[in-house]
Amino acid sequence: MSARDANVIERREFKYLVDPLTAARLRAAIQPFCEIDPWAAKNPRGRYTIESVYLDTEALRLFWANEHEQLDRVKVRVRGYAEAPTAPVFFEVKRRVNDVILKTRGKVPRDAWQRLVAEPDAEIDPRVGGKDRRAVERFLAIARGMHLRPFTVVRYEREPWFSRIDDYARVTFDTVIRAQPTALPTFALPERGWRALDDAVTMRTLDSLIVVELKFTTQVPLWLVRIVERLGLCRRSFSKYGTSIRAFYEAPSLRRPIAAGGRR
Repeated sequence: MSARDANVIERREFKYLVDPLTAARLRAAIQPFCEIDPWAAKNPRGRYTIESVYLDTEALRLFWANEHEQLDRVKVRVRGYAEAPTAPVFFEVKRRVNDVILKTRGKVPRDAWQRLVAEPDAEIDPRVGGKDRRAVERFLAIARGMHLRPFTVVRYEREPWFSRIDDYARVTFDTVIRAQPTALPTFALPERGWRALDDAVTMRTLDSLIVVELKFTTQVPLWLVRIVERLGLCRRSFSKYGTSIRAFYEAPSLRRPIAAGGRR
C-alpha cells in the first residue's frame, strides 16, 4: 500500500523550545494572521488534550532511527483526544524524509481499534471505508510487517492556531507533556503513573519549556519568517516519543541532554 493511495498530509515542520514569556510574545505576534483552532476554542482553556499510543519493535528500531536522525524514518501511533472519549481514534504513520513530513491518518471507531493492534489476524471494521480504510491498511501493513507493539502513551495539552491568509500554516503550543509505559493498546492508564517530559530536569534546562511547532507546506510564510527573526527563535530538537522512551527504558547514565540548535 503506497502512501499515495491513503489519506496523506504532506508538510514541513519547524520546532522550537521556548519559555512562557517568549510563548506569550509569539502568541501575541501571530494573532493578526491567525485564529485559534475551532475545536480548541470550544474549550475554556483554549486547548485540547492529545494522547498517543506509540508502537515500536522489540529492539526499538523506530526509536533508534530517530535518535540517529536517519534521513528517512517513521513513527507509528494511535492518536485520540481525551475530551472526546467516545470519538473515533486515528491510526497514523508519520514518515520524515529530511525536512518533509508525510503523514497518513485513518479514522477507526473507538470500540474497534484495540483489537486491530493486539491481534495480528484481526480484520478492519467494515465501518472504516474510503481513504480512512487505505490509511489503516497502510498502518497495519507496517505494524504487522515489523511486528510492532505499544511501548508508551504520551499525553499533552495543545493550543493550536491556524493562518487566516495561507492555504496551510499552523502554529501549535504544546504543554504539560507527560507519558507512561505500556505494553497494551490502551489510553486508560492510572492517573498516578504519569511522568513529566517537559520539566526542567528531563529537558536538562533551567526552566520547563513549551514546545512550539510551525507547520506549513513548502515555504515558511513571510509573516511567520519575520516573527521568528524578530523574536530570535532558534530551532531545537525535541521528540515526545523519543523522550518518553529515554525516560522509561534507558539507564539514567546514558541519557543525553537536548541539543540546542539541532536542525531536524
